[in-house]
Amino acid sequence: MTEKIAIISLGCNKNLVDSEIMTGFLLENGFLMVNEAAIADVIIVNTCGFIESAKKEAIDTIFEMAQYKKQGNCKALIVTGCLAKRYTKQLAEDMPEADAILGVYDYSSIAQAVKNALAGIRTIVDNGKAEYLDTVTKRVISTSGGMAYLKIAEGCDNHCAYCAIPSIRGNYTSRSMASLLAEAKLLNSQGVTELVLTAQDTTRYGEDRGNNEFLLLLKELSRIDFEWIRVLYAYPSRVTSELLEFMDSAPNICKYLDIPIQHSSDKMLSAMNRHYNNKDLVRIIKKIRSFENDWALRTTVICGFPTETTKEFTQLLHFISEYPFDSLGAFAFSREEGTPAALMPSQCREGTAQARQDSIMLRQGEIVHSFNKRRIGKTYKTLVEGFDSEQNSYFGRTYFLAPEVDGKVFFTSKGELNIGDYKNIMISDAFGHDFFGECKDELS
Repeated sequence: MTEKIAIISLGCNKNLVDSEIMTGFLLENGFLMVNEAAIADVIIVNTCGFIESAKKEAIDTIFEMAQYKKQGNCKALIVTGCLAKRYTKQLAEDMPEADAILGVYDYSSIAQAVKNALAGIRTIVDNGKAEYLDTVTKRVISTSGGMAYLKIAEGCDNHCAYCAIPSIRGNYTSRSMASLLAEAKLLNSQGVTELVLTAQDTTRYGEDRGNNEFLLLLKELSRIDFEWIRVLYAYPSRVTSELLEFMDSAPNICKYLDIPIQHSSDKMLSAMNRHYNNKDLVRIIKKIRSFENDWALRTTVICGFPTETTKEFTQLLHFISEYPFDSLGAFAFSREEGTPAALMPSQCREGTAQARQDSIMLRQGEIVHSFNKRRIGKTYKTLVEGFDSEQNSYFGRTYFLAPEVDGKVFFTSKGELNIGDYKNIMISDAFGHDFFGECKDELS
């Protein structure tokens, strides 16, 4: 009998890549992958442990999956990912339901951990290194519609005051250029047409080896026959004019930049240990908005960080009004144990932080409505991702919509379309973050 395995992947797209890597190792060892935990012999929960809400979701999911050991087919439950790395010893002691616990760089041990668990042997592994990514060759893509992520680095050296990632995933470690180009070419040969670059800080690539090589990497990737290459998680101080000018000129680089600013007040940026200031942000945004191409900008901000007063919050609110983003996510500050911010004086009341988050998102809703109106009547190249039977329409994304975090375009077509195709869609309406339109013709 071939054991069936289901992976529940929580958290960010970087975690999703890890789940795809585990899938590759498991298939190589003869296991059968399934999408439903209810029918699985082994359930793997790949956890996030970034903030309190993510930890709660992870723990709730683990206990929910543990019920299948009592009432379903499940013979073994395995916990991996950031929560497993951050609380290895605590989980081992307090969660006997977990038959194996693997840290964030121990995925090459997943097949053996499954075999051990099925044999009644508990595995706890937490000694892997980030460099293992350079040798992974069996990743199985789980995303659809011709899109895949390329994780270019692990860990982080920015040490933002609120962030636990450096303590979980360690120092910033760039993958080798050769391994990235080889993986990108393989993905392209497998039909991937949209390559999305991801890392804790994509723009830091190469600095751990002595020189920043992100622009060089981008140039090399742009020579591969991708329709779109998209950049996520760009750190403001490393977004140079040279980088922006290349992105603007390269035909297959999306005119889209995800650049988490977190705040606009110099006082708050300093408190957060972010290594740039308000003038840097203004320079980047003005540069991007000066291009003839119609760029889309995405960001995230934190509300209620320690020492944030009404003055600093009002400055942030004014900033996003004066320098608007096409897409913005606001988060109430989460007091994470082990981070400098957790011990800072002048902690903001939870209710105040939440109210400020609500105010930011209310203003952003107005900005999005304004941005969307100017797109109505225009035609955009759109990646066909699927068909929504409830809406009786196809859906997909344009260059200004990133997967998972942004909206979608819903559209009708007189003919049958293939998933992964690129079509010209004329936008006829917009609601919230989504757009509606119709397929005009096939792209030449």
